[in-house]
Amino acid sequence: MITMQIIRDITEYDKRPCAATIGSFDGVHRGHIAMLGELRAAATKKGLPLMVVTFATHPRRLFDKQSAPFLLTPANDRLQLLEKAGVDICVLLDFNREMAAMSAAAFMQEILVERLGVQLLAVGYDHHFGKPATGEGLEQYIAYGCESGVEVFGTLPFVIDDVAVSSSAVRRALSGGDVALASSLLGRDYSLAGTVVHGAGIGRVLGFPTANIALACEEQMLPLDGVYETDVTIAGETFKGVMNIGVKPTVSGKERTLEVHIIGFEGDIYEKDITVSFVRRLRGEQVFDNVNALRFQIEVDVARVKRGI
Repeated sequence: MITMQIIRDITEYDKRPCAATIGSFDGVHRGHIAMLGELRAAATKKGLPLMVVTFATHPRRLFDKQSAPFLLTPANDRLQLLEKAGVDICVLLDFNREMAAMSAAAFMQEILVERLGVQLLAVGYDHHFGKPATGEGLEQYIAYGCESGVEVFGTLPFVIDDVAVSSSAVRRALSGGDVALASSLLGRDYSLAGTVVHGAGIGRVLGFPTANIALACEEQMLPLDGVYETDVTIAGETFKGVMNIGVKPTVSGKERTLEVHIIGFEGDIYEKDITVSFVRRLRGEQVFDNVNALRFQIEVDVARVKRGI
């Protein structure tokens, strides 16, 4: 249960002095956590609550409704992670074309100051807000803050193995199948949640029954097609699993599916909620000469996961 105060309509919000930052916060990754920690320390010195100003729907959706699924965290997961990070108040703005057309100066004055009571504002090293303006960055935001009575400060990138942590960096790792790197950047295993649905039953015929997953959030990004070692959680119990993402070219070759063989699980699994957390990529999806060759490779994949090799 989320106890963090969530504001969905800023016209009804009774503003009070606060320290804030603004962004999409998709993934709530280690860079976000570091920035929020820095802001919380500054806010505590001033006796201010910590506010995150974000969006009910990712801004990309306003301009590119046809883009492939790209979200790292479903909406409720993002709120839970922000609360866990120590956020006191989360504002969910309705990002629309009118808001997108606001300049940074206008957004700071009309939204952050007049509606939300922001007195201290942290700006990420690579973050921009308001309608894009050539050359606009931290220096200009500090100047706008001086005009509006807001103290603005910038935060440094959080770097892991020479990689500056960002939502884009996590997406690049996933698109390349590097789920281990994605998890390192996030600070937790990348996971997908959904419901088990009926499939074609091919896995059972091969001797490795699989759970076919219908995602709870269809806009969440999938790792690169392939076979992965996973941890699978069902009804609070976790098992090792081998997951295939792709079109199963040897036996199907058409519709992309998410199927996981759950090692050691027995029982009826249909219509149950399931969470799959990615550990590592075992191999890419392959075309085999026949189903016997496919069966042998699945045996190898399962043995690798069981033995941790």
